[in-house]
Formats: sequence, structure tokens, C-alpha cells
Amino acid sequence: MILGIDASNIQAGGGVTHLQKILEYGEPEKHNISQVKVWGGHNPLDQFAQRSWLDLIDISALNKPLHRRLLWQQTELAKLAQKDSDLLFVPGGLYMGSFRPYVTMFQNMQIFETKERNRERNKEWLRLKLLQLAQRHTFQKAYGLICLSEYAHNYLTQYYPRLVDKTSVQLIAHGTETFKNDNHVSRTENSNDPQILKILYVSTVKKYKHQWTLIDAVDLLREEGIPIELHLVGGGDSQALSWVRKATQKKDPEREFVFVHGSLSYEETLEWYNKVDMFVFPSTCETFGISLLEAMTAGLPIASSNRGPMPEVLKDAGLYFNPESVTSIKNCLRYMIENRDLRQRFGIKAKQYSQTYSWKKCADETFGFLSSVSE
Repeated sequence: MILGIDASNIQAGGGVTHLQKILEYGEPEKHNISQVKVWGGHNPLDQFAQRSWLDLIDISALNKPLHRRLLWQQTELAKLAQKDSDLLFVPGGLYMGSFRPYVTMFQNMQIFETKERNRERNKEWLRLKLLQLAQRHTFQKAYGLICLSEYAHNYLTQYYPRLVDKTSVQLIAHGTETFKNDNHVSRTENSNDPQILKILYVSTVKKYKHQWTLIDAVDLLREEGIPIELHLVGGGDSQALSWVRKATQKKDPEREFVFVHGSLSYEETLEWYNKVDMFVFPSTCETFGISLLEAMTAGLPIASSNRGPMPEVLKDAGLYFNPESVTSIKNCLRYMIENRDLRQRFGIKAKQYSQTYSWKKCADETFGFLSSVSE
């Protein structure tokens, strides 16, 4: 069997990491897949390691803007797949072409959750609505669909049953890297002031990620005399980034306790988990929450949103809050800060739970499912 992978809509972030890791850790030969062909642009192909069974095909049109990439996908991909593969894998979740069979993934919850989609206005709302229609078509015509969590699968089953009633659905969670340092109870050696506790939030900056609400909560804790720093890692939407800048300027004009680090490489991002004392995750919309799992793997005590799949992933290894309430976030963080032993127990338990996830397992389950669909 020859597997084709469409990387036309994968340019950065978690999508690149996911595909990079399953190609790095995968052993497709074990699942009767003799060759894997990936069609993509310079990014992400430059980030994929060479393997004997892997053929990386750089398509010049996929180095162009989005509309050019979509045009190529709809007009050229089917021809290449028909010629060179038995099954097409579309991890980006969007495919309107004619090739069959194909398998896709459910990775964008915002376009399906009405409340989260309605946070956007005008052109962005319309873009998300059109994307939802396209993904509904993609899911319905797929021979297989990969969901990252039970929450994501149940959401489609409850609200969009026609999309999955005739499609083979497989739950395959993301993996995570191991961390060298296991002691995250106190990292005061990383701060200029050894008494300051450092809090980390790793996420893209979007309206449903609520970085500005977190900034307000941290500011209130500072006013109560609790010495903490907030470190934000991740790039994002221009409007949401402007909200972060405004919130930072209003609450911390001297840049004393809010530090916005922007978009970092995957390796640089992983390093940040070893520089802080706690992790916080105030998102209201996820299919999985990869940075939440990374924080668990690092053994960090975690305060998390009570929405979506977060309780499914974190279980009882953290405390939960209402991510749209400044008071709820503040009270949750304060309770954890004031209970050092609790933080230690949470960190240990979170790391234990994270050991059920790995990129090796993710890769093995993915290639196994793709092979079964083809058969």
C-alpha cells in the first residue's frame, strides 16, 4: 500500500508538529504501508526527517498564499493521488477534491461551536462559517475520521450526527515529548526575585483563548500582594494580539509582571515548561489541548478551564475555573499558590497521567487506522 499525505494546508503550529512527529516515530511498514508520499511546500517539508520509506514532494504552488494552495488542492491533488497512492490522508481537515478513499482529522472546534464562532464578526465570522461548510462536506465524504478526544467525537455525534454516521471514526490523541527535569514545585532560581512565582500560558492568541482575562486576574493577585509573573507564549490573530497589548499596557505599563514572548519554535516552547512554577490554561474551545498535555508531561501544577476536553485530559490532576470569569481564575490561582503541597501533588499526578500519551503511540495508531481503512 502507498499512502499519500496532503500537507497543502499545514503551514505552522500544532499541525506541523503532529505530522512531523508521526513521520518521525512511525513505522508504516508494520501496517503494510510500503511508501508514504507527502505533498507540501517548503514549510512544513523542511521540518521532516528523511526516512527510507518517505518521499517528500515540494510543490511550488504550496509556497504561495492560501487561495493558491486551495486551488492546487482542488485541481491537482486528485491527479497525483490517483497516480501515486492507494489512500489519501488529509490531516488539515479540508478536502473538496474527487480522490477516494481519504481519511481526515477533526482539529478545529471553533468552526463547529456556535458560541465560539460568534465571538468573531464580519469577514472572520463568514470565513469560519464557510470553513465549517467545507469541513462538513469533508467529514461526510471521508472513509475515516480521526478525533483527538472523546469530547470532540461526542460533540460531532450529538450536534452533527450525519457527518459521522457512515464514517469510520477513530479516537487517536496527540503525543508529547518527555522532559528531563521532574521537579516543578519551585523554580525560583529562574526569577530575578527568588520570591516571585512564575506562571506560564502556551497558546495561540485568539478570542477564545482569553489571555486578556488571565492578565486581569494576575493583576488582581498582584494588588492583593501575591508576587507572581505571567509569561505568555504564542502568536495569533491580529485583533486578539491587539487585545493582549492593550491589556498589558493597561495593567502593566512598566512591563514588570506580564511578559509576552510571541511565537517561538517548538523546541524553544518546550524549554519554557522548565522555567516556570505553574501552568494555566483558560481556553474555552479545544479539540484536545496539546499545550495542556505538554505541561502535564513537564510535571507542572495546572489550573485549567473547565470547558471542552480539558477535564478529560487533566482529570483530577489540577484545579478548574470558569475561563470567562476574572474572579474565578483569580481565586483558583490564589488557592494553588497558597497551597504548596497541593501543587506538588498535582504536578506528580499530572506527570503520571501524561505517560499514557506518546508520539510513538500516536504514530502507531494513526498508521494502523489508515491501513485498516484502506483494506
